[in-house]
Amino acid sequence: MPHQNHNATFSRTQFAKHWSVKGFTATLIIIAALLPVVSALSINFWLDGYLDWNEATLELGVACMTLAFIAYPAFYLLRWETEQATRWDETRQDFLLLMDQAVDMVIVSTPQGLIKEVNQKACDRLQYTRAELLSMSTLDLDIDCHLQRSPELVKSMLSGEDVYYETIFRLKNGKKIPIESRARMAGWLEQPHYIEFISDISHRREAEKELHLSHEALEKTRNLLELRIAQHSSEIKKQKKGRKIAEKQFDALQNYLARLIDSMPSVIIALDNENCILQWNKEAENMTGIGPEEAVGSTLGELYPLLDHKIIQAKSTSDLLTQSINFRMEQEVNLSLRTLEVMVYGIYNTREENMGEVVRIDDITEKVKIDATLVQTEKMLSLGGLAAGMAHEINNPLGAIMQSTQNIKRRLSSDLLRNHKVASENNLTIEQVSSYVQQQSIDTFLDGILASGERAADIVGDMLSFAKPIAHQSGHVDLTVALDTAVRLSAKDYNQKKQFDFRKIQIRKTYAPNVGKVFAQKNQLEQVFLNLLVNAAQALASQADKNKEPLIELILRREGKTAVVEVIDNGPGMPEKVRKRVFEPFFTTKDENTGTGLGLSVSYFIISEQLGGELRVESQSGRGSRFTIRLPSIDNSATTQGPQDEQIELPL
Repeated sequence: MPHQNHNATFSRTQFAKHWSVKGFTATLIIIAALLPVVSALSINFWLDGYLDWNEATLELGVACMTLAFIAYPAFYLLRWETEQATRWDETRQDFLLLMDQAVDMVIVSTPQGLIKEVNQKACDRLQYTRAELLSMSTLDLDIDCHLQRSPELVKSMLSGEDVYYETIFRLKNGKKIPIESRARMAGWLEQPHYIEFISDISHRREAEKELHLSHEALEKTRNLLELRIAQHSSEIKKQKKGRKIAEKQFDALQNYLARLIDSMPSVIIALDNENCILQWNKEAENMTGIGPEEAVGSTLGELYPLLDHKIIQAKSTSDLLTQSINFRMEQEVNLSLRTLEVMVYGIYNTREENMGEVVRIDDITEKVKIDATLVQTEKMLSLGGLAAGMAHEINNPLGAIMQSTQNIKRRLSSDLLRNHKVASENNLTIEQVSSYVQQQSIDTFLDGILASGERAADIVGDMLSFAKPIAHQSGHVDLTVALDTAVRLSAKDYNQKKQFDFRKIQIRKTYAPNVGKVFAQKNQLEQVFLNLLVNAAQALASQADKNKEPLIELILRREGKTAVVEVIDNGPGMPEKVRKRVFEPFFTTKDENTGTGLGLSVSYFIISEQLGGELRVESQSGRGSRFTIRLPSIDNSATTQGPQDEQIELPL
């Protein structure tokens, strides 16, 4: 046993120490008693020239009596001190033995967190040896450093109280376990120490998780319970008020079922066959602001006319006798537009007579958003093949148009000698031809044809970017560098277009340190960031409130193994209908001279399909927009080699 070996060594050390002190003390006492005798005899011998044995005997007797008077209390005090040290040693051994016998982990530490003693249970559970733990601090085990960050707990312990708290411990293998600690001051020690009794509550957390899962099982019995509620309520109301036993049973069952239904996360409304409300749970009160006291006994049309109208419409096309009614509706709840899924179950007796209905309402707003994201992903996957075929078909006539237009401009130019020769053969000068072209605005028309052709070429290039394999290899890209490069490129792009002044837009950067790098192609990420910056700046330019200072905020941080980039603007935002379609190809709210509707769709395709990340947008009208990119991050120490996946080349 580690503690027994340690205690045996400690006892031998204490024994040797105390007996060494006793021997040294006895020697000093004897020397102190004999020193006057020797001094007196030496002086007499020096003065008289001889040694008087009678006087020496007398001096020696006095010294012995003095030694007896001094030695007894001195040895008594040494004996008492030895007994106290022995008791303390035995107490410490008993304490260490009790620690090893404890069911929980026991840790004794200083207020600074240095571990002074642990039991075997702590070594076994934390997977450290005793020597390793004694060289560590509780700050190395407690991930949240809960005790050191809670001055109120320390204050309570100093006043003699026991404190309880829960936190997370990290094992030697890196695994994390939830624990519960009961701590107090170890007042029997010479210096202030904390003694903590620590319990592993992993099983309790698992039990809580199982309890949470058991709530789902309640969904399967909900219809039967609701039927029993309605039946039992009707029967109880018909009984005489004077029957106390029936009243107690009614109250007990009603309270139990009411609490059961109130604990459900869905809105539950029970109706009788006259559409009067029999049950109105807590979730229904939270959604409507109407309490059960006001709701029970009223009709559904009086309290919830929108729901009543929707149910009547659904009943016109469905039969509750053969199946339940399911439909969705949108409603503003707590100043937010929510999507609600409504299910209506019919309650029938054995003779198929209608006894009422049960209405269940679930908030599926987040589920609808997820479904919309999945649909968007499917659209982007199907666009690749279509874009490639269309782009190749358009490229051929487009190239002929642009080449012919360029040749026309060359043959009208005064810089070529051949043009002068052909003009003179037709009794003309090239200056006359140029004057005619300018007066008829033919050169303007040709420039327009070339500009339109270049714009069409850009559109074709964006379409080809969905399916054309890239020629360059990917590598480890620093997100900070790519983001700053995109900011510089966007500033130049805006100044050329003269639609808005990028210098008047405030750029606020919040970059977290050690974000890491991502495996991608640098110009791909710059294209994505550039598209998002262009989108944000164009939104700011269209803002009606000109007194509002335009702002684009760039946030770069790391969440676990994921790098997160956020582009936020304080522009006019987007309505929900526009937000749902913002990543669709060729969808744009701008005029045809400003955007093609491919920038955000290309960005979505690059992030989700090629880089294995996620691109999402959050926006509300009048509150700006937030685009969030999540990409798998790699450690800075990782090698530069990575999988050579096919990439998409974008026309930068």
